[in-house]
Amino acid sequence: MGGSISWLYSWYPVHSFTRDRVSIEDVLKYSSTPITEANFSCEGDTAHNVGAVIASMMELNNTYKRNMLSFGCYQNICTLMLSSCMPWQWEECGNRILKFEIDDSSQIQTSTFSCIDIP
Repeated sequence: MGGSISWLYSWYPVHSFTRDRVSIEDVLKYSSTPITEANFSCEGDTAHNVGAVIASMMELNNTYKRNMLSFGCYQNICTLMLSSCMPWQWEECGNRILKFEIDDSSQIQTSTFSCIDIP
């Protein structure tokens, strides 16, 4: 019974929906924006632009049954993150992060896009 309740609870939203200062739709407007070599530390054949990084995250997310994507902003730093850690894994899991900054008027600073893989 407890396991069933925990499983069911894991599918409920973490909090009630409130619009972030920046939405994923806003980020997608910059799909063709290149990510500089200095800000790109993702592995694989991913092109060095925002759209390709988001596409790679969606493809990686599609390999699992549960959504492993998260998005949010904190103190003008925003991240779109894919976690590949399963609940039973203590090692050999990682994250792919698309990180960028926004100014005080919630405008995306395109020069701050970066792709980070954490093994």
